[in-house]
Amino acid sequence: MHPTSRHAPVPIALAPGHPCWLELSTADPGTAMDFYHTLLGWDFQQRVDSGGLPYYVATSAGEPVAGIRPVDGPRPAWTVFLATGDVAHLVWLAESLGGRTVEAVHMVPRVGVKAMIEAPAGAVFGACQIAPDWEFLAGMPNSLAWAEFVTHLAPYADQFFGELFGYTGRQFGDGADDDYMVWYVGDDSVIGRVRMMPGTPAHVRARWIVHFRTPEHLDLDQSVVIAHDMGARLRLRPYASPLGKVAVMSDPTGARFALLDPAFATAGTRSDDPFDD
Repeated sequence: MHPTSRHAPVPIALAPGHPCWLELSTADPGTAMDFYHTLLGWDFQQRVDSGGLPYYVATSAGEPVAGIRPVDGPRPAWTVFLATGDVAHLVWLAESLGGRTVEAVHMVPRVGVKAMIEAPAGAVFGACQIAPDWEFLAGMPNSLAWAEFVTHLAPYADQFFGELFGYTGRQFGDGADDDYMVWYVGDDSVIGRVRMMPGTPAHVRARWIVHFRTPEHLDLDQSVVIAHDMGARLRLRPYASPLGKVAVMSDPTGARFALLDPAFATAGTRSDDPFDD
């Protein structure tokens, strides 16, 4: 993988549909910040959004990697934000395609103008018209390495996001028992779409699984031990993938995420480097 630190000049050419921000919504931001500080070394800066609400920006080596937003409610979750040049138009288009706006357009300083939308295939995603001074670190240790959208309704997801962002798709599973589609913007892979395994109960909600690259001085097993000692739960036994060895966990607030160690990538590839410029 080629690490990327993205800083926004004025103007910036970031293709629509690329991940440009991550956000954890949780009723317990203090516990979340303690956990990710210990596991990934993140530090935090408090900001205030355009609604006057607190917002915490996580940094790694001084570079922004994610946001943590305090919310009321029982379902903490990571959300992936996708870039757009016109967030108001994207919200309108998403609604015309069957999406539902769950958080109106608002602004976070040095991040951008944001909205949150529930896709017809389930799960909420973010749309972000990035600020002129936007920064986002990805592809390096302690930051986003890959993101997957996991859903029962795979064809709906492919159609909705394809029409919204112009994604093309490439199937890397067999399309039945192993339905793994990678969405592309041009030649760049941006998101993995995963159909839930056969037999998964219908009430299991669609979700994002954000994959964080393990710290430079730790392998996957060491990182999993640290996460477990801090109150995380292992949701899937670690497995090998073309991008590296992966462990899917839930953090102490209940939000699912994955750790990815690229040192153990298997031969072949489901996708190219999502953060290779």
